[in-house]
Amino acid sequence: MCIPKVSVIIPVYNTEKYVRQAVESILLQTLKDIEIIIVNDGSTDGSMTILEELAAQDERIKLFSQENQGQSAARNFATEKAKGKYIYFMDSDDFLEKDALQLCFEKAVNKNLDFVLFDAEILNPQDTTAIDLTYKRTQILNKEYIYTGNELLNTFIREHIFTPSPCLSFINTAFLRQQNLSFYPGIIHEDQLFTCKLYLNANKVMCIAKPFFKRRFRSDSTMTNRFAWKNMHGYLTVTEELSLYADQHPQHKKLISLFLSQMLNAAVWQAHVLPLKEKIKLLPRIAQHRQYIRLRTWLVLMLKK
Repeated sequence: MCIPKVSVIIPVYNTEKYVRQAVESILLQTLKDIEIIIVNDGSTDGSMTILEELAAQDERIKLFSQENQGQSAARNFATEKAKGKYIYFMDSDDFLEKDALQLCFEKAVNKNLDFVLFDAEILNPQDTTAIDLTYKRTQILNKEYIYTGNELLNTFIREHIFTPSPCLSFINTAFLRQQNLSFYPGIIHEDQLFTCKLYLNANKVMCIAKPFFKRRFRSDSTMTNRFAWKNMHGYLTVTEELSLYADQHPQHKKLISLFLSQMLNAAVWQAHVLPLKEKIKLLPRIAQHRQYIRLRTWLVLMLKK
């Protein structure tokens, strides 16, 4: 049986306005030897109809459908099915430049890399004025140098340009499975945990200084919705999981502490919008991780309206 060069994994939930463009951006890749594993995660709009139409037109699409279980479960299910030498996680409301997979594959194979990273552009920056995001990271990197993931994670944190999106990494499937990397189910902000571990475990990483990924911000997305208890629960779950991981892998403890300090301060700062009852509920949970939280952040949480 022929092994595809790349498995592209696309979870889909209620993105009928954008999913055709997302999938077609993969179908039109210059690298043709790919499989496209799409998991319809219980969509209630017209997404499935569009996906069935696309699957009927191209045999590289493998379409699955399940009851809504969340993005993590959909990605994990597809990863188990993947047969490609490399894996790329794609979002169903964005799109990818047509030479992205080809260039990433060539670099990954030629240099025997654990993963390749690249940049992104925001399609609708006018809708993100209230969100502090940076998708330009490769401009400070040496394009010919092979980094360890630890070197990159440390640099990105200190320069305040870390982004957890798995859509900016082209990953060696053998490496992914060897490290037993998967997405934590049942929470949002699961990408923080996955991508942090991806970097911590990688020994050979290079970048391509191009914004291959085109990111769309929607008014009803996790990033743009008003900060709520589920956001804080997700961040705290990531904190607890990484704290446990640090205990098991003490060589990463210092870098994980740096990561958690930056992530938790930003999260707790945002949590000032929570109702007073939820803030009180939150206090004992974040007190367990007080070593990561600055005094000013505590004050903002309790005093800012």
